[in-house]
Amino acid sequence: MIQRDQDYITAFIEGYICAIIGERMTIAKVSEAELDNAKHSAEKYVEFQIEHSNFSDKEKNGMKNDYKLWAESALQGMKKRLRESGRLL
Repeated sequence: MIQRDQDYITAFIEGYICAIIGERMTIAKVSEAELDNAKHSAEKYVEFQIEHSNFSDKEKNGMKNDYKLWAESALQGMKKRLRESGRLL
């Protein structure tokens, strides 16, 4: 029960963060530095969640590597879309 509650809390926080970033990016111009900082903060949050999970160390390392690759790919995609729309400072 505790793990399930933690999963719900984690999902809520992740959804909230995505909603805030999405709202900010649709109404304002964003600098590359702001996006880089957001990515860094998200990585630290996810790494913390992975470290405190019940997975084995091998699984944790794989998850961290996969997430970092995904985060970098997502960041580059966001920068490209914002640059094309004239909203990247």
